[in-house]
Amino acid sequence: PNGVSLSFNGGKDCVVLLHLFAAVYYKHFQDSVDIPNIQAVYITHPNPFLEVEEFVKECVDRYGLDLITIKGPMKSALAKYLEQRPNVQAILVGTRRIDPHGENLLEFVPTDPGWPPFMRIHPIIDWHYSQVWEFLRILNIQYCVLYDLGYTSLGSIDNTYPNPDLRNPSQPSGYDPAWKLADESKERCGREKSTSSSTSN
Repeated sequence: PNGVSLSFNGGKDCVVLLHLFAAVYYKHFQDSVDIPNIQAVYITHPNPFLEVEEFVKECVDRYGLDLITIKGPMKSALAKYLEQRPNVQAILVGTRRIDPHGENLLEFVPTDPGWPPFMRIHPIIDWHYSQVWEFLRILNIQYCVLYDLGYTSLGSIDNTYPNPDLRNPSQPSGYDPAWKLADESKERCGREKSTSSSTSN
């Protein structure tokens, strides 16, 4: 268990991944007296949403996370994380095909040369947007409140806003909830495109 960690940022995909991993993890330890907390790393954006920060804290308590929070950029943050957790050999990531740089990823991919060395594992790489929300809603899994306000993909306050495809003046927030988005290709329409390559790995 100390060789595996989880990348967690409070987003919907990470919540699905965390829930699945926690189910397997705690079943594995069901006959144990002492259950180690799930190792996780949270690499933060500049100017994160307060709602995201609060939700991450809730998940630490709900799922029993040994969470280390480190400011980005990604490459240096991962190096710092492995300095603190040198036994970690693999990190589970909630990336899906529709995400930037996700189209050609395999389920198991070592990090690129020059990056901190570990195995990247993508258990939900082939999940669709609708499947993510079906999973969360049918199992009544708690998620960040921003998704109920029209946000469909979460970054920082500087580059994220409600998805214009969910605009609905009849709603108190002015937007339908994220799960009502019908076209998954529009999932990131509430995100400004980044010019940075710091997260490309």
